[in-house]
Amino acid sequence: MKKVVISAFAILLAITACKKTENVQPTADPVVTDDMEATNAVLGVSEPAYTVRTIAGVFEPTVSDPHLRNGPGPQAKFYKPHGIAIADDGSIYIADFLNDAIRKITIQNNVYSVPFSSNPQSGGLLPEAVEIGSDGTIYIVSTGYGIRIYNKERGIDIVSRIGNADSNLDIEKDNKGVFWFVNDNSLGKITNTTIQRNVVNFSDLLVPNTNDRLRGVGVAPNGVKYVSCTTRLFKVAADGSVTRMLPNEKFTYISGISVSTDGSTIYIADGNVIKRIVNNTVTTIAGPNGGSGKDGIGLAADVVAANLALSNSGKALFVTDTRNTIRKIILP
Repeated sequence: MKKVVISAFAILLAITACKKTENVQPTADPVVTDDMEATNAVLGVSEPAYTVRTIAGVFEPTVSDPHLRNGPGPQAKFYKPHGIAIADDGSIYIADFLNDAIRKITIQNNVYSVPFSSNPQSGGLLPEAVEIGSDGTIYIVSTGYGIRIYNKERGIDIVSRIGNADSNLDIEKDNKGVFWFVNDNSLGKITNTTIQRNVVNFSDLLVPNTNDRLRGVGVAPNGVKYVSCTTRLFKVAADGSVTRMLPNEKFTYISGISVSTDGSTIYIADGNVIKRIVNNTVTTIAGPNGGSGKDGIGLAADVVAANLALSNSGKALFVTDTRNTIRKIILP
């Protein structure tokens, strides 16, 4: 397992070393984050449930130069965006994996790269996922580079890395401001700047001698967490007990989880398809459809989801698409 990660890691380093960057002058585009309620009210627009719109990025089934471009959402460029998080002010943060960068989409729909001070301990980012504290502190989990906690204004720059292949694949903030993350076989947490690994160990639940490992995490009220491995979904109670959910459901590859604030609805990215789970019933709401990257309503749109996050109001999903775009889905 570790040999595979290290080999992939070396390849990714070579790729990111060659990336190109370009900046385009930002513009005052209409607000796109959260719900666009103000904009829609002015325009008299009412969007149907599960309307899918591309809010940022240039659709690219295969990448072209420059790999990274800042500027207005429709002109910005990403390179295999993975994790996505919504800040308290409604801005969106993206773990732009192969660009080795954290990107921010402002509420005016302008995209820029978040600057980081040089830290010789970090080695790089290769961010799998990102989260934002209420004070602006950035929490990053990555492939190969472990965990980084960063807030320039507060003088915080912490790197926690175990060996050369410290692979942590997802992170999410709960309603108490605690950050939960997954590595290969355990659930960990970060409180302020204190990192606690192996809070809940899943080794006995994973298939030995395979690539079965933890992949996604989502948080719900009352201390409940949802954790995925490749093809299974688990519920972690506040006391740390683990139960498997929907054992008869055939999942493909659960790469992202987001849970409504009341805990009643779970959204997952499974095999690039976006699914909703309510009362143990699974419904597909969007997914791959023809390869054009088109917008549309529900299954009429073409979405290849990597990860997802609910808006602060719970009325929209924001999705990273593997074809280098960021999508928004209106919820009922």
